Amino acid sequence: MPGIDEKDREILRILRKEGRITLTELGRRVNLSPASVKNRLEKLEKLGAIKGYSAVVDPAFLDKYVKVLFLLKLRVEGPDIDLILQKFAAYENVESIFRTSGRTQAVIIAEFEDMDGMKAFASRLRRALGNSLEYIEWSAIYDVLKECWVEAGKRGGRWT
Repeated sequence: MPGIDEKDREILRILRKEGRITLTELGRRVNLSPASVKNRLEKLEKLGAIKGYSAVVDPAFLDKYVKVLFLLKLRVEGPDIDLILQKFAAYENVESIFRTSGRTQAVIIAEFEDMDGMKAFASRLRRALGNSLEYIEWSAIYDVLKECWVEAGKRGGRWT
């Protein structure tokens, strides 16, 4: 990627696992001063390499107990489909939306209070996509064996 070097990549790799690491600790690990690390972070933000910062919250504290993967098989492609999917991206319970290749063309990951909420969401999705949708396949997630943020959640620290 133009505009970044191996130190920037090293910083990005560390941040993916430890988003709350201090500038001092990050600088120590990559052999740079905290001021240099701060400058690099600002550059990475401007380039779009760092898309944002957020807390990873246990969904149960927001009364979300059901996490579901929706796999969408579409009959057509194009910008209209993307506009529809972007509208669903604004829903509070939608965690992620991916455009994919292969058997299905889109994946939505969303959280719900219960299965009735999931069914209502699937119905809205079907209505919004209309004849563009061939089918929706869904799978409820019942156990998490690994998520990339787990390591970061175990560590303390913050930006200083």
